[in-house]
Formats: sequence, C-alpha cells, structure tokens
Amino acid sequence: MNKKVKISVVGIGLMGLQHIKAIKKSKFSSLHSIVEIKKKGMELSKKFKVPLYKNIKILLEKDKPDAVIIATPNILHETDTIQFLKSKIPVLLEKPISDNIKSAKKIITSANSNKTSLLIGYHRRHNSIINNIKKIIESKKLGQIVSANVLCWFYKHKKYFHEKWRINEGGGPLGINLVHDIDMICYLLGPVKYVQAFKSNNIRKFKVEDTASVNLFFKSGALCTLNISDTVTSPWSYELTAGENPAYPITDQSSYFIGGTKGSVQFPNLKLWYYKKERSWWNRIHNNKIKVQKSNETLINQINHFSQVVMKKEKPKVTGLDGLNSLIIFDAIKKSSKSGKRIKIN
Repeated sequence: MNKKVKISVVGIGLMGLQHIKAIKKSKFSSLHSIVEIKKKGMELSKKFKVPLYKNIKILLEKDKPDAVIIATPNILHETDTIQFLKSKIPVLLEKPISDNIKSAKKIITSANSNKTSLLIGYHRRHNSIINNIKKIIESKKLGQIVSANVLCWFYKHKKYFHEKWRINEGGGPLGINLVHDIDMICYLLGPVKYVQAFKSNNIRKFKVEDTASVNLFFKSGALCTLNISDTVTSPWSYELTAGENPAYPITDQSSYFIGGTKGSVQFPNLKLWYYKKERSWWNRIHNNKIKVQKSNETLINQINHFSQVVMKKEKPKVTGLDGLNSLIIFDAIKKSSKSGKRIKIN
C-alpha cells in the first residue's frame, strides 16, 4: 500500500473531531468518511468534503475504508468494533477499550480470530517525553524502581457540571481522567499485583467522587500512589505539564515522580536526580535537565503509527491486551474505592 491510508472516523464527539484534525495533518493518511447521526456530522462532512454515513452497516456496504477510528460512547465499543474486525478492517479504538471486562475480551477475541489489528487510543505513549522516560528506566540509571507518585490535580469549573451525567457515578475523575495515568504508569513500571483505593465527594457533595487516592503494588515490588482531584487549584496534572493539548495552558511543572535506588526522574518537566559521590541524604544531590521538546502532536504521531500498522510496516504499540489490562485495574480501583479493601489483580 503506497498511497495514503484511507481512515473513516466513527463518532464525532470531542475526540472524534481531534482525530479528524490529526488525520488531516498526517503524511500517511487521509480522511475517508465520517459516521455520525447528529447534525454536526453533516456540517463536518461538508467542511472536510468527505461522505457522511448514518451507520456502520451502510459504510461497509457502500465503500469500505482501509482503516477506522472508533470514538463512540464506551457502551457501543463492542458492537461497533467487531463489525469492522469481521470485515478485516484495522481499528484504532478510543480508550477505554470498553465499559466492561467481558465486552473487552470479546473485542480482543474478534481481533485475534479475524487476524486484524486492534489498537487502543492511549495517545500519551506516542510522546517523545514518555519514550525517553521508558529508556531511562530500562537503562537502569535509576537502579531498582522503589516508588512512584502521580499527581492529577486540576479544577473543573461550574459550567462543566451542567451536563448532568457528570455529577453521577462514572462522571467523576476516576472514570474520565484516570485511565490514561493507569495505562502510562503500567507501561513504565510493569504489571500490578494489588490495588487499594479511596474516594471522596467532600467538596461538591455530588453522587460522584471529586477526589480519589489509589495505591498500586507492582509485581516488581515497587509501590505507586495515584492522587487525583478535579477540585484542587493546582499546576500539577499531565494535561497542564505536557503541552500535548493546546486547549490547556502549559505550566513548567511535573506531575510524575519515579524513584529508584540510584536516582529519580520527574516529568514532563524532565529532570534526572542523582548523587555524584556516596548516596546519602547528607550529601548534595544533583540533577540534569533532560532536553526533549514538548510535543502537541501526539495524536498525529498516533495516526502515523496506526497508518504504518495498517501498511504492515510496524506492530501496534498499544494493543487490545494493554487496553484490557488497564480496564481490569480500573475495575479493581472502583471496587476497592467502595469497600476500602485491597484487590488482587489476577
């Protein structure tokens, strides 16, 4: 396949539109069509001069694309994705992989049985910052990883909660914001053995949480705390520190801290901390600023990678199994946050 990969986008919500913009900027892909039942589908079809289809069945009957991005509500992921996989059409599926574990497993089974690529849309993995952190950890510059701390603090304004689903279960920061952080810390530190979580709605008093603390015990023995709140005035969240999304103002801070026996690293404001002499808190600790340009093109990088997978030039960086792993951990977090008990990840 020498020409650009023709990609259809199904579901034109916030992320669907972002994917369309990324496709338009990609060197390896082109927008094939849009599948959307709402009025904005027609508007975008005219704007980008591509066909509009009301449902997936019509698209597959009329003109099959080379690949598809699915950005529909989580509850529709299984039905939507499997239709394309059965037609041998590679899928980039927006995170999370599905709304439940059983459904996620059906999606993966379909991808395997149809021998068709399935990628999950954890786009942060396509950031050069994360690639550099992964290399630092694997190089053993930090020694044995001991602990990690992830801050995800921001303040959501009152207008955000005019959408009533955002004040009920599933609409809080655990369900909306934490999934990226779960995927990324597991990508960096490996598989999780136990989860324990606590949540609170102490500030807004909605049915849904506004704050949560999650403890992860990794199979390596490393520990991690994920602390998240959408009611804290703070510069410390990945969105505000990475510069990936121009919708958010950038702060020169970090939100991830990973510590090992030989050194520690913080990012996205990349610094590597270490001792030149004996490791002791009585000695001066030094740091090197790691020069990596912050990128707001991770979605474009993801599209480029997806196109290379479709052309069979690369293997998927984020697989269906990665998506399932994140969902299993998230499910354990939800259960633990209700009971307060430690949950084992099988």
